[in-house]
Amino acid sequence: MGKVHFTNADGDVTTVDKTWTFVKDAKDTLRITVHHSSLEHSVD
Repeated sequence: MGKVHFTNADGDVTTVDKTWTFVKDAKDTLRITVHHSSLEHSVD
């Protein structure tokens, strides 16, 4: 869980809240089982 910051060519920054859940399968391979991304709440 955390925030990712993306910067475009003009220098504008967009912050996204991210959540991932990882689990190892029967072959010990790491798999993503949950992924969620959303823009931060903003008041204009």
